[in-house]
Formats: sequence, C-alpha cells, structure tokens
Amino acid sequence: LWGLWLLVIWMTAANQVPVNSLMIQGEQHYLSRDEVRQSVLALPEVGNFFTLEVDRVQRQLQSLPWVYQASVRKQWPDILRVYIVEQPVAARWNQDAMVNTHGEIFRVRHDDLDLVSLSGPDDESNRVLAEYRSVQKLLQPRGYRIERVHLTPRRSWELTLSDGVTLLLGREDLEARLQRFIDVYPGIAGRERVAYLDLRYDTGLAVGWKQDEETDNDKKRGT
Repeated sequence: LWGLWLLVIWMTAANQVPVNSLMIQGEQHYLSRDEVRQSVLALPEVGNFFTLEVDRVQRQLQSLPWVYQASVRKQWPDILRVYIVEQPVAARWNQDAMVNTHGEIFRVRHDDLDLVSLSGPDDESNRVLAEYRSVQKLLQPRGYRIERVHLTPRRSWELTLSDGVTLLLGREDLEARLQRFIDVYPGIAGRERVAYLDLRYDTGLAVGWKQDEETDNDKKRGT
C-alpha cells in the first residue's frame, strides 16, 4: 500500500512535467529550426508533457507554409520528437506563391530561388505544372530554357523563354506548334530582335519584333 501511495504521488507530480526537449529531424532547406520551435512553444499545452496531444502539435506544424508533412511522438520522460518533410517546391506560382511537385499551391515568398514561373487560375495549378513538364521535355534537349508558363483566363497557353521570346500557343496542338517553332526559329534572321512568335495558326507563324530606335511599331512577318 505504501509503495502504491508513493507511485500515485510520483505520477501526480510527473503529470506536471513540461516538455523539456524538442528533437527536430528531417532535412530543412527553407524552414528554420527556430520556426519549428516557436510554433511548438506557441501551444499552451506544451507545459504539460502528459496531456499534450501529438495530433495537436502535428496540425500546428503543418500550418507552417514550408511544412508538407509532420509526424510527432512523445518520448519518456519529457522529450518531444518531430519529423519534418518540407514542401517539395517545383515552381513559383502567380508571383506571390509556390507550387509543389504535386501541383499544390502554398503561400510563401522566397525571392532568391531560381525557379520557373508558372501562372494561371489557382484551380488549374496541377494542369499548368503538368504542361510545363511536358513542354520542357520537348524544348530542353534543343537548348531552350523555359522562363515562364502562363495559362490565360481563356485557357490559352503562353511560354516565355530565357532569351525573352514569348511563344503564343493557343489552346490546342501544343506539341505540333512547338515543333514548328523548333523547325523555323533557328532560320529567322535577327532573332535577337524577336519579341514574340504567334503560333496559333494551322500552318506558319507570325513574328513580333521588339521596338527599337529604328522601329516605331511592332512588325509582323508570316513564315
């Protein structure tokens, strides 16, 4: 009985033990450990190790923009272990957000990342990412680097290459139109002055020229 009484006293005291150690695991490239720590410490329940619910901590951590997944477990006597999986970022989205490799949007800014810029209606983010991957496979082996992919409100596709040239592709037959660009573009004289190529034709294309001191207005040439 005396031993049982001591056990009850000990357990009552132990129930007031706060979380004294936070173990953070997983690779973090954009999320700082201090952000994780501050997020956990913001929970009032962290003052009691035994009443702290791991699901509550998990939801708190997954509310951080750079956290894709979080798993949490308690370890006797006062240790909280968390494993963080960061967002697998794939591209910028609409200037003020990012899209991950699953096509999901998350709101965060990180201006020093060298990523392609994708834009369009938010409910089409997965489609835009898939289209970017598709056209990249066609253009990258030819030495073209995609700077931006845009899906207009009318669901028309526009690509901007790293040299500043914009490709107007329309809604259909994107692969055929890109192949036309690949075939024709190297033969265009004065390519450094090309502003855009309009490929929204059954055959041929139109060239829009950059304005300069010698040109007052954009000129178009059918090819």
